Amino acid sequence: MRSSHRSRWRWGIPVLVAAAGLVGVGAASAGSTTQPLRADGITRGDDGGVVDVPVGSGRSYVPGSSVLATGDTVPPGEAALVDADRAWLADGRVPGTGTAYEAMAERALLDLHLMIRPNGALIAANRYHWRYVWPRDASFAVVTLSATGHHADAERILRFLADVAPDSGVWHARYLPDGSGDPPDGRLRQFDGSGWVPWAVWFWLQTHPHRAHAAQAAGHLAEMVTDSADALARSLDEDDLPLRTPDYWEQNSPLLTLGVAAPARLGLRAAAALAPTLGVDGSTWRGAARRLDGAIGREFGERGFPRTVADEYPETVGAHGYPLPRERTGRDAAVTFLAPPFAARDVDIREAVKGTVPSLRVPNGGLRPGVTWQTDVDVAWTPTTALFALASAANADTADAEALLTWLDEHRTPLGALPEKVNESGEPASVAPLSWTGSLVLLALLELEDDLPIVPAP
Repeated sequence: MRSSHRSRWRWGIPVLVAAAGLVGVGAASAGSTTQPLRADGITRGDDGGVVDVPVGSGRSYVPGSSVLATGDTVPPGEAALVDADRAWLADGRVPGTGTAYEAMAERALLDLHLMIRPNGALIAANRYHWRYVWPRDASFAVVTLSATGHHADAERILRFLADVAPDSGVWHARYLPDGSGDPPDGRLRQFDGSGWVPWAVWFWLQTHPHRAHAAQAAGHLAEMVTDSADALARSLDEDDLPLRTPDYWEQNSPLLTLGVAAPARLGLRAAAALAPTLGVDGSTWRGAARRLDGAIGREFGERGFPRTVADEYPETVGAHGYPLPRERTGRDAAVTFLAPPFAARDVDIREAVKGTVPSLRVPNGGLRPGVTWQTDVDVAWTPTTALFALASAANADTADAEALLTWLDEHRTPLGALPEKVNESGEPASVAPLSWTGSLVLLALLELEDDLPIVPAP
């Protein structure tokens, strides 16, 4: 069994440089307290762009829209915007309709719709450090919009991703929303983006109601899928695992994590399934997916699917220079990346998901990213909590899913937005709304109603 992983990219990009410590998209530093709530929600500005609604505004939306009400009435001149929002909702599916979660789902959908810029850039949140495009967040938005019947919006996001896609197939952590293809900082490239993007393309094509249009559009998306899958296949080492990179924590781990390996497997499977549509030979991707599948079972499964492939961290320091704990690497939210809708139901994975929840629960009732997460240790992260809601729903653990969804519903902002965090006092914190959380909540609600399509194992 290996206890460490190679420290350098095969493409010559060093991975020993410290990266910003993030989960989803929110910055944190060791020992810090959570950020205050930045906004109650979002609405359209006079120029049609997105603007924050200040905390404590006391405002409310016109029902079924992102337009702020004036008292109990529609503001003069904004009736057309209200009608447009309601028509957009009616054109698709609102999961949870008729349940206690309907209002949360409707708000999450409208917020997600509002976060898409005209060029297809899906911003993570409408605040400075978050006003960028994460390939991961964008991919989840594509899947969510496709699953709710908004394929045109999903296609706009995919086309933006195709326009900024790296020739190497190894994605930056995030991109400027102007479509330039440039990253906003020096964060390290991540293999998880190379896995999430092909999955999003596969899901969009799989669920598109107009097969001819989808097949034609696939030509524009083919290069980013093939480049991503080729990069993943090339990265597999003698142990059939990908080179280590930062994962959704966006920290420079000294070891390969499940947060890289699981999306890599998904991306290879998706690319292999797309190969006939793209008109390419997918045998290399199928073979790589099978090898990686076996390696995940061997290296992670035999340890109970922890965060890393080693029982203990080596003597080293973390991304910010703080000592890493000398302890078993422990449970991590990335175990959900092995559960449906990312892979078929598996008894061992289901038990690992269920067993992970108690170890990540914080006093306010939500979940943190992992046992070894060292920042804001009593703060709940809504993407983590929503990931387990999704996995529980997909594994038919309905009561567990509903308990987490109820917690998320109860911790929205006064305007109903899903925040990035919930602080030690049980109050919404950081940015709101957060695109990734909105997508995950909607997918969890969809899973409660019907099984989402799953990429077949090769």
